[in-house]
Amino acid sequence: MQNYLLLLISIYMYSFSALGQAVLVEEKGRAVGPSVRYKSESKSTLNSADFKYKRKVGVGISAAGASGLIGANLELNFTPETSFSTSFGLADNFQTFGFSIKKSISGKYFAPYIAGGFTRWYTVTDEGPFTESSPGFLAEKFLSAKEKQEGQFAETLIYPALGIQYLQLDGEWAGSSIYAEVLMLIDIDDFKSAPTGGVGYLYYF
Repeated sequence: MQNYLLLLISIYMYSFSALGQAVLVEEKGRAVGPSVRYKSESKSTLNSADFKYKRKVGVGISAAGASGLIGANLELNFTPETSFSTSFGLADNFQTFGFSIKKSISGKYFAPYIAGGFTRWYTVTDEGPFTESSPGFLAEKFLSAKEKQEGQFAETLIYPALGIQYLQLDGEWAGSSIYAEVLMLIDIDDFKSAPTGGVGYLYYF
């Protein structure tokens, strides 16, 4: 658990460090002259398709959704419309990892998308019986009476998702992105399902 927490903190700090460096470069471009300004403006984009064509890698954090409670995310843009992401998350007495494929519809600042993914929610330590869980639907929908009594579980979930993403195309925050999505988590063992939602921040290089 400690190693995963350190990983989440490292990715979180790295993403915001990168954002700070991008802002610093742009500020230097204004103060120093045309050559540096050209470098800072080289990734200014016209729309979401151009954004994801020029910026291939995104790192960031997410809350709720497939990551449990909080997660660290890495996204790779294969094309302006298609991307692959992986995530590692932490929640109340368990942790998660997963991946997804996302198909976006290009727009100006906003890019609606559909996605499909896989996530694994599991315990690594014995915390005793579960009387409740966070998120609440974990114990209500997915855990058996035996798993709740033993405090140990490993749930494999798949999901479809529908969301919308806002992309900052230029300016001091160029490369930043926020998104919100709704998804349906489905347990592959017994096909029980639970709707949920999530939000997140990504910075693209």
